[in-house]
Amino acid sequence: MHSPLVILTLLYVAGVSIGSFFTVNFAVVTALSIIMLIYALAGYFLAWRGNRQAVFMLFLLLGLVMARLADEGSITALADYTGRYVTLTGQVSSEPDVRLDKVFYVLEARVITRGVEQRQVTGPVRVQVREPEQIYSYGDILQVKGLLVQPEKPGNPGQFDYGSYLSRQGIKVILITRGDDAVQKVGTGSRNPVLFAALQVKQKLIRNAGLSLLPSQVAVLNGIVFGIQGKIDQDIRDSFVATGVVHILSVSGLHVGLVLGGVLGLARLAGLAPGMTAPVASAVIIFYALITGFNPAVMRATLMALLFLWAHHFGRDRDWPATLAFAALVILLWKPFYLYHPGFQLSFAATWGILYLGPILAGAGTAFLDRFSFPWSRAAAMIAAIPLAAQLAIIPLVAWYYNLVSPVSILANIVAAPLVGLILFFGIAVAILGLFWAALAGFVNVATGAILDLFLLLVGFFQKLPGAVLYTPAPSVPVVALWYAGLIFAARFAADEEWRQKILGYFPGRRTVAGAAAVVVILVLAWGFWAPGGSHMLTVHFIDVGQGDCSLVWTPGGKTMLIDTGGWREEFETGSGAGEKVIVPYLRRIGVKKIDVMLLSHPHEDHAGGAAAVVRNFPVALAVVSPAGGTGGETTGNFSFNDVPVQYVSLLREMIERGIPVQAAGAGDTLVLDRAVNMELLSPGTVQAEGKDSGLNNGSIVLSLKFGRKTFLFTGDIEEEAQDRLLRQGGELAADVLKVPHHGSRHLLPAFVREVDPDVAVISVGSRNNFGQPDPGVVTLLQEEGAEVYRTDNDGAVIITTDGQSLAVRTGRGN
Repeated sequence: MHSPLVILTLLYVAGVSIGSFFTVNFAVVTALSIIMLIYALAGYFLAWRGNRQAVFMLFLLLGLVMARLADEGSITALADYTGRYVTLTGQVSSEPDVRLDKVFYVLEARVITRGVEQRQVTGPVRVQVREPEQIYSYGDILQVKGLLVQPEKPGNPGQFDYGSYLSRQGIKVILITRGDDAVQKVGTGSRNPVLFAALQVKQKLIRNAGLSLLPSQVAVLNGIVFGIQGKIDQDIRDSFVATGVVHILSVSGLHVGLVLGGVLGLARLAGLAPGMTAPVASAVIIFYALITGFNPAVMRATLMALLFLWAHHFGRDRDWPATLAFAALVILLWKPFYLYHPGFQLSFAATWGILYLGPILAGAGTAFLDRFSFPWSRAAAMIAAIPLAAQLAIIPLVAWYYNLVSPVSILANIVAAPLVGLILFFGIAVAILGLFWAALAGFVNVATGAILDLFLLLVGFFQKLPGAVLYTPAPSVPVVALWYAGLIFAARFAADEEWRQKILGYFPGRRTVAGAAAVVVILVLAWGFWAPGGSHMLTVHFIDVGQGDCSLVWTPGGKTMLIDTGGWREEFETGSGAGEKVIVPYLRRIGVKKIDVMLLSHPHEDHAGGAAAVVRNFPVALAVVSPAGGTGGETTGNFSFNDVPVQYVSLLREMIERGIPVQAAGAGDTLVLDRAVNMELLSPGTVQAEGKDSGLNNGSIVLSLKFGRKTFLFTGDIEEEAQDRLLRQGGELAADVLKVPHHGSRHLLPAFVREVDPDVAVISVGSRNNFGQPDPGVVTLLQEEGAEVYRTDNDGAVIITTDGQSLAVRTGRGN
């Protein structure tokens, strides 16, 4: 592990990291790099003593230079046209990413047109086309009309940063089109002949591989064999994530290793001359890497496989730390920001685990099984050690990116590996056979379909096991560091007898006590960093869900209440939107395990659309709904309805079927959630519940929440009528924090604002909405009345913490 190449790679990685997070003067750093290069070369030829440190510094500076080059090289004039409808002409520069309902192209821009203005431009653009009837190919020149936008920064803490993800691939803008009519092929440009030929062969192989299979089977097969994931059903993908085998759905090191093993086995069976094995195997895995897209995991596996192949060919020692470091260095020299790609991190972490921890675990397992005279103890120990080592190495990363830990992942991977090998074998064999005899290929593919069905059945079985998946908040950086330090310490302690005795020598006669104390300290530290706990504080999260409302109240006693659940257009019908894509991940990231009360202020989709996803992913103890429109029936489900979306009715009945009590609540009711927190409902009264005010908005639940001397007022979408009624009924409306009604629409009475007299006003609203919200006059009114205004479209999530005496505000995009 002390190979100079490992150290140089780590220094280069450090340089890329520094260059990513800190602004450095490119000219100065480049000049320093050149000076250090000259110094290092002179030192090498003149045998200076300090030359080693100069080389180390050179690689650190090289990382800085490459990071700045990658960042500044992606700057494009296309950004001047964001937010405008344009016509863009460019060439498709990579294989299209085809999804179930859309396709993405990366277009190398050439000309942009807006009105009579036409301009030569350069730079990659991600083009999104919904429900396409025609798929264009690598090398095609397209003319595309659409809206050019820059990805928004994530509004919620810890949320996936789509803009940074694209930016690190050099893509700064997205062109959104309305359909096929907006896309026209105008020619064909120059193409890399090798890549073009590989992609053409790939398309033929894909068509053959899917012969006689169902569409769902084809989607999974294409993911496993060719790395095409776009058409895989979301439920299947979720089950693979939950069981720790999601890497199987995209070509990874496992696939490259299986292909290499198959080639070497066939070469031996065919009696191929030893001198030809490395060249033939190299050609096959390079071709496989070409057709599967050269993602970071494939690049890592391909580079390492080539190095090991040729080291064996020339009779050289195989040094896995240097090989792993070399693969990382080559990839990061080409694409420095792959350092932040989840696939890069997971692939290198898993490989490190297998190569570093695997032999130690296998040795310990063999020794354990030998005590019981277990036959084939070494083979059995190795079979268990490889997935265990890989999973131990990636646990913090999986928790970071997916907010889960899968205890069944080791067993699932042991079972999956041989099945994946069979699927790869049959998939590739049928794809090649189909080039010559389609009927026979379709017949043979029956076996492929049967294996795929068995594979999916086993994954589903593992997912349904009790405790199969444990959702966890994202671990902190200190916990991640502690985890890997602990793995390295434990591995060395187990493998290095001299070092182990030296450590134990510090605790003569107290080894058991010292070991137990060390375990306790590690667990306490990990728990302190990882698990959120109760406190004397009350926290309210106004979650950024776009054009909608969703607030989480976390009480000092650890109780949780979700007020509204957001909702995107057609989320009631499709079940896909803010609930599964924003709210559920957000709650898991911050450590929410259950919802004690889910309060739906009224039946509109932008307030209740995400509720279905919430109840399917979290235990909900009680649902509180507004009686507006007659939706306040008891748990019998005998509702009477008035202008209520039928999907909302279905939602309520689904909750009842799940055993969730659904209760209506209105003015005068109280909620008892935490003895330290008082919750009183101020509206709707009888008039609003009967719909005598205009629409369902005025039937929104209005909730006053008091903790110590601080009060929060949640107002749903109430408009002038309900606000006026609240003013006339004479109740206590004063609040320190006001959730502004109806996304800051113009229907806000100045008298209502003066009566509430908030110090903080939060407007939950989506950017680029079609309603003109928030109304500029409303924002001005709130500010003139002394409120500090926060908007989720600008500030992202607004998180307010109070001890009952003072307020602390932080935002997803700010402090």
